[in-house]
Amino acid sequence: MTMTPRIPLPSDGVNELGLPDTSGWAPAITAARNRLRRAAYRMKSVDPVTTELVRIRNARYQNCYF
Repeated sequence: MTMTPRIPLPSDGVNELGLPDTSGWAPAITAARNRLRRAAYRMKSVDPVTTELVRIRNARYQNCYF
């Protein structure tokens, strides 16, 4: 399944896999997202059941059924 962006991206806005890469357009948002990801990874207080439920929900949201 190929998804076409609603807003056309310039050729330098696509990574080597042909996927949109907008990380350079908003460095503050990218930095905040990376900080959030690192903090979530360091958090060991989330129980395994909640972690799995979130993983399944995100997979369903992204149409990933693996």
